Amino acid sequence: MHPFFIKNTKESAVFQSQIYSLFHEDKTLPEQVFKQQKHYYLFEEFHWVLSDEGWMMLKSLAHHHHDEFILMAVLEHSDDMNRFYGEFGYFNWLKIPLHITADEYLSILTDYPKHSKNDCILNIASRVVWASPTFKWAIYGEREFEICILGIDQEIAGKTLESWRPLDDHVLDWISVVFPDQIVPDEFQKKLAAHYK
Repeated sequence: MHPFFIKNTKESAVFQSQIYSLFHEDKTLPEQVFKQQKHYYLFEEFHWVLSDEGWMMLKSLAHHHHDEFILMAVLEHSDDMNRFYGEFGYFNWLKIPLHITADEYLSILTDYPKHSKNDCILNIASRVVWASPTFKWAIYGEREFEICILGIDQEIAGKTLESWRPLDDHVLDWISVVFPDQIVPDEFQKKLAAHYK
């Protein structure tokens, strides 16, 4: 098990309090998943954020906001979290220092509990969040719709977010692959636009 995973239940309680002050525990897309309204919402593909390029962006975003680390969590119902902890002795929640390399980030995502190869974040996480410990930015990712949403308070110039984009036809194309005939239902589009445009 990677040392950045949270093992201590008291630390986990503090961490959960922070994350659940940012995100609604049980809401999923196209609902508003952010509890704290952000000024800007940008989109990227889910698996891209779980990649080496994604790590370079996360690191750059954190440095820009003077964060010392990044909070990362697999959002699950509390019963599932407790079951995972009971079985494996840690939570699928992490405090990731910024000094690690892209390869180390990927090793975290593919790290799995002893005797349970399929339980790595890359394989099992359906909803993942990344957040600044100062709450200046947060990312919600949902595998079912193949996207991540960055909520941020200030626009950032330069290369940090160059691949992220506002909700547009390109983003809807990413999402469309999960729907029959690759057509995003009107109701889904309307709800997404109401919350994230």
